[in-house]
Amino acid sequence: MKKLGFGVIGVFALFVAIIVVRTLMLSGSSVAAAVENPPAYDGNAIAERLSEAIRIQTISWSTQRPPDAEAFADFSAFLERAYPAAHGAMTRETVGGHSLIYKWAGTSAIRKPVALTAHIDVVPVEAGTEDLWTEPAFSGAIAEGAVWGRGAMDNKGQLIAIMEAVETLAAEGFAPSRDVYLLFGHDEELGGFAGAGEMAKLLKSRGVHFEWTLDEGSGLVQGIIPGVASPVALISTGEKGSTTLRFTASAPGGHSSAPGKDTAISVAARAVIAVMDNPYPLEIDGNVVSFLHAIATQMPFLQRMALANLWLTGPIIKKQLAEDPTTAAALHTTTAPTIIEGGEKTNILPQQTSVFVNYRIHPRDNVAAVKERAIRLIDDDRVTVEAVGGREPSPAASARSDGYRALETATATIFGDVPIAPFITLQGTDTRHYIGLADDNYRFTPFIYRSDDLARIHGNDERVMIEDLARGAAWYEVLLRETAGD
Repeated sequence: MKKLGFGVIGVFALFVAIIVVRTLMLSGSSVAAAVENPPAYDGNAIAERLSEAIRIQTISWSTQRPPDAEAFADFSAFLERAYPAAHGAMTRETVGGHSLIYKWAGTSAIRKPVALTAHIDVVPVEAGTEDLWTEPAFSGAIAEGAVWGRGAMDNKGQLIAIMEAVETLAAEGFAPSRDVYLLFGHDEELGGFAGAGEMAKLLKSRGVHFEWTLDEGSGLVQGIIPGVASPVALISTGEKGSTTLRFTASAPGGHSSAPGKDTAISVAARAVIAVMDNPYPLEIDGNVVSFLHAIATQMPFLQRMALANLWLTGPIIKKQLAEDPTTAAALHTTTAPTIIEGGEKTNILPQQTSVFVNYRIHPRDNVAAVKERAIRLIDDDRVTVEAVGGREPSPAASARSDGYRALETATATIFGDVPIAPFITLQGTDTRHYIGLADDNYRFTPFIYRSDDLARIHGNDERVMIEDLARGAAWYEVLLRETAGD
């Protein structure tokens, strides 16, 4: 018995040792800054230029309403006027009516080109919500250390930061060692088919193939992850796909005074409950592990120990991640009923009801499998399931490439020793059109997003902090020097 006791103690001691060693093995970021004294930008001057950009109402209303040609022409003219050195160094052409391709020719044709992408268009302000804004939505007001207005974050702030960096480099005579493209779409908010889609076709026809592209899609988050005070840089290496399924339920009609067991509405409701009560399982994949290990370095020892030993604590961590919609969405394909149509009159039994359910598809899944799963869960011959469009998830970009390392280096240079990890973009971006046109497609915005910022995107009081604009411009300068310098 004594030997057995010592054996149990020995096993327990080994168990504890493994946990502690794995915890101690987690270290902070080892990414080195590119320079000790990073470039500094005048945030107030950038704010003035972004303010002017916001006042130009480049709105994407709908696919049925054409864009305001005058507004987009004004925006193009504004860029040319605001950034003369950049326009002197690059060529520019208009594609699809309003999208812009800039090419900064490199000194060597050996290295593959790279591309920075952004979009010019913005979403409209919902009618009736105008008075809910602190500053008028298209005023470009500069107040409280921020630039306010539609597009400040999505995506004119990023576009302006790119142009500021290129202007600075061009003015000092910087000559890129490879071709650098700027791809500015005009209809990203409508899917990007007339903008990025047409630019991608044109570039493909010319034989252009990028080493990497960089779009919006993620950034540095702060105050969003409990227990982590530092900003966390999330570089998206993939993007969710999407599809919308229409469930059409049928049932006998008649007068509401003598209903049968079901109406089309109750059949449709059961179909929705069938998919909502059986969500896709949450899984902690490689990207999520990298993310958790990165933030663990900023946490107290006990929390750090839990994240360092996911082989043991995975179920608990998964449950905690599931409590927040944003982190939960990164772990699985999401299911969201968004529209229901059915019924004509209160005393008539509807014979048909349609429900639209939107899925954001994790790279583990695909459009066809999402539809098949819904049919299987509903299991009712009275319900037909139809896919209304669909976009497959993007392939994963490398987190070990030179391009990814350049993004890490620029981030460490401007933001210091912050955790950096690969992640997945939950929304759609113009990058969907550049899949296959590059070795790797990344998504990252060098701005810090705080706890209340995510609700501002497409919502009320959209704004960007002036300090983020200055850091963002400096970040792009460092990135360009890293990836296209001598």
